[in-house]
Amino acid sequence: MKSIYISCLLIVGFLSVTYGLECYVCEQQEGNDDKCIKTVRMCQRYEDTCATLILYTTPHEWTPRLERRHYISKGCDTRDACTRLLYGLASVCSRNWYEDWACVECCQGDRCNRYVVLGSNNIRASILLSAIMSLASLFIRF
Repeated sequence: MKSIYISCLLIVGFLSVTYGLECYVCEQQEGNDDKCIKTVRMCQRYEDTCATLILYTTPHEWTPRLERRHYISKGCDTRDACTRLLYGLASVCSRNWYEDWACVECCQGDRCNRYVVLGSNNIRASILLSAIMSLASLFIRF
C-alpha cells in the first residue's frame, strides 16, 4: 500500500515538472484590462520568461488632438531574447508624456506579467512609500 502512495506522488511530481510556464497574452490592447488579464497561455518548453511590451504612441486612426495612447502586448519569451529587447529599448524607454516611447518588462514565474508599470510616477510613488515605511519603522523601534 505504501508503494502505491509513493508511486502516485512520483507520477504527480513528474507531471508538475513537465508543465511549463503560464503567461498572460494579448496583442496591442489599449490598456491592461480585459484580454490582457483574462487570457493565459502555456509557454513552450524553451520559453522561460513572461514579457510585456508597452508602446506609447499616436493611434493608427485619427483622433482630434492626436493624443497618444498606451498599447500593451504580452506573451511568452526566452530570458535572453527579452533581455536583449529590454536593453535594446532602454534608450527609447523615456516614459515622457510628450513623445513616443517603448518599454519592455521581463519576469519569470507563472502569470507574473499581470501588472504593468505604465509610468515613472508609479515607480516614484513606490520609492517614496518604501522610504516612509522605513522611517516609520525606525521611529517605532525607539
